[in-house]
Amino acid sequence: MKRKNSFTLLEIIVSIIIVGIGLSTIIVVFMGGRFMLKQAENKSRATSIAAQKLEEYLTKSFTGLGGLTQLTQTYSDVDTGGGGEIPVDWRVDISTKWETNTSLGIRIPYKFIEVTASYNEENPSGAVQRRIVKLANIVPFPYMHSQTLNIEPSSGSAPGVPAGAYQSINGLSLSFNYPVNKDVMVIYNISIHIDNDTGITPVDTIYTGCFLDGKTTAEGTETRTPISMQPFISNVVGLSGISADTNHTIQIKWKKDTAAGNIKLKEANIIIVSTER
Repeated sequence: MKRKNSFTLLEIIVSIIIVGIGLSTIIVVFMGGRFMLKQAENKSRATSIAAQKLEEYLTKSFTGLGGLTQLTQTYSDVDTGGGGEIPVDWRVDISTKWETNTSLGIRIPYKFIEVTASYNEENPSGAVQRRIVKLANIVPFPYMHSQTLNIEPSSGSAPGVPAGAYQSINGLSLSFNYPVNKDVMVIYNISIHIDNDTGITPVDTIYTGCFLDGKTTAEGTETRTPISMQPFISNVVGLSGISADTNHTIQIKWKKDTAAGNIKLKEANIIIVSTER
């Protein structure tokens, strides 16, 4: 009896069905894998844009972020519908928050920055879903602040040193207001020019002092400089416990103990360095 080597129609149909099921499974797995890869690509891109914007705003100072609250923009590439990059909307929210230590009575502000990147994503069934990626960080209130002012009046407008009573040196003052209590160091330097030395003796003296918030008494140490011997005056004054949330003004004043001669300002500067108390 001969062995039959051919396939029956039923066997062929069954084989086609099995192969079809296998191919369908492979196609489903392939499409699912492709969707997962595209999903990961979209999320990676949105995360990259959010990280880029976050880094951009983290480079700004606490003061530089002061007037900013929310910024919104679409970071968009043309989506061709054929695998092109999807448009990503980003938003930056900036708010001032406070770190509070009640036992020490300390409140320190910081800027909280949150970046939201969002985009539309189509799932395998064709439905569109809105995806969101959020990143956040803070910009702390600086431990130290500094301010500097330099003045160099023209010869015709240079102020002269008054005799007898302290008077402000025109323009040599700085104002500040911090949200936390501060210790402040004031450094000032004054260069003088003797316009007329008639009647000035070796013991005649220029006095300078640092005055806070309109007080009539100088803070710290006053300088006493012989007019004819030293044309340069320098002083450092420490101010402790300057109160928060208050407008403060520091003025540098001077006087001389003689009515003789005419002494004028050549140039001067003032530096304020403030640290958290």
